[in-house]
Amino acid sequence: MKKYLVGADPFPPYQFYNAMGVLEGSDYSHVEEIINKMGATAEFILDDWSRIEKKLIDKEIDMAFQVQKTQEREKLYYFSNVFRNAVTTIISRTDEDMKFVEEIDLFDKKLAVIKGYKYGEVIDLLPERIKVYCNDQQEQVEFVMQNKADFAVVDLGVFEYQALKRNFKGVKILRHLDFSRPLYVVFNNPSIRDEFNRYLRNNLTRETREF
Repeated sequence: MKKYLVGADPFPPYQFYNAMGVLEGSDYSHVEEIINKMGATAEFILDDWSRIEKKLIDKEIDMAFQVQKTQEREKLYYFSNVFRNAVTTIISRTDEDMKFVEEIDLFDKKLAVIKGYKYGEVIDLLPERIKVYCNDQQEQVEFVMQNKADFAVVDLGVFEYQALKRNFKGVKILRHLDFSRPLYVVFNNPSIRDEFNRYLRNNLTRETREF
């Protein structure tokens, strides 16, 4: 039976090792389900995104998931159809009178982002002078709580999961600034991508019928 090596960065509740060291999460389960439908098995590797991306480009792994599409990345590897849409939002300790994310620049405030991540043009095109770089989303929240950054751009699902485990006292979700980001699975082989897409499409069709 064919076995694929699959990479991702740890991002609970989507993919992470639990307290027992067992891999779990909704995105992880979805990818594994599709690979099984392809008649194959998967070995998963969770690591920093920069190392996962290098492994994919060097063909040390077959695919990686939960990836934002950019023109630069499309030159490096092959993208699946949309895997899922992520809800991304802005958190802060203050109520700023902003109607759009782009106005952060006008307020001359600092925005915490994750180093090496792509969020789409709404965030990526903001000037570098307002960005404060963090290693992960937990550090982003801590920067806001410690007033090292005025805002942070976060995945809503991850933030809500983290909030169940610790107290983010004083941190507010600016839900009116939510935006959606399509995420993808990426491959170094287009034929594997095409087969994955076939089962991804079938799975999405099935889920649509169920709802």
